[in-house]
Amino acid sequence: MGQYDDLKRLVEAVHAYRTRRTIPADAEELDAICTRILENDTFDETAIEWKRISDYEQEVNGGSWPKPD
Repeated sequence: MGQYDDLKRLVEAVHAYRTRRTIPADAEELDAICTRILENDTFDETAIEWKRISDYEQEVNGGSWPKPD
């Protein structure tokens, strides 16, 4: 998958989280996408935002992703 497609998936996930507070079923895959994006561009705002969401949600849920809605 290309960088554009990766970014599109992250943008959609961040938007869903912000507007509906939903965790996508593929959250762990999105973490891997985020890592790939940040390897190519350490200042990518969408990837940084997803990383914040991921870190927060996993911290408040005992170290793992909660079950998706």
